[in-house]
Amino acid sequence: MSNVLTQSEVNLGGLAQYEALKNSLRDGVARDPLDALVVTVLGGSFLFYMAEKDENPKVNTYWDALVYISTCLSVGYADIFARTKAGQAIATAIMTVGPAMAAKALEPPSADVKAQDEQSIAVQKAIVDKLDAILVELKK
Repeated sequence: MSNVLTQSEVNLGGLAQYEALKNSLRDGVARDPLDALVVTVLGGSFLFYMAEKDENPKVNTYWDALVYISTCLSVGYADIFARTKAGQAIATAIMTVGPAMAAKALEPPSADVKAQDEQSIAVQKAIVDKLDAILVELKK
C-alpha cells in the first residue's frame, strides 16, 4: 500500500480541516460571545501591530493598533489604514467576522452549546463503555 496521497484525498482532507475550523469558530463564539470578541480584538490588535509597526507611521504603539482594530468591528472610523499585505489580511478578517461577533457580544452563552456538550459527553461515555465491553470479550 502506498503512503502517497492522491490530489482528491488531499483536497478532501483540506475540506475536512476547513469544515472543522468553521465549526470550531462558530462553537467558540456561541459558547461565550464576549470572550470570543475580546480575544479577537486583543489578538487581532497584536497581529496588526506586529504587521504594521515598522511600515506604517500611524501605528507606533499597540494602542494605535487596538483603536484601529476596534473600529473595524463597526463603522471603521479611524485615521489609520493598513499598509502591509499582512495588515490588510488581518483587517479584512476582522471586518468580515467582527461586526457579527460584536452584535452578539452581550448575549449570554448559548444554552444549545451547553446541551450539545452534555449530549457529546453522554455519547463519549457510551463509546467508552462499548470499548470496555469489547476489551472484556477480547480478554476472554
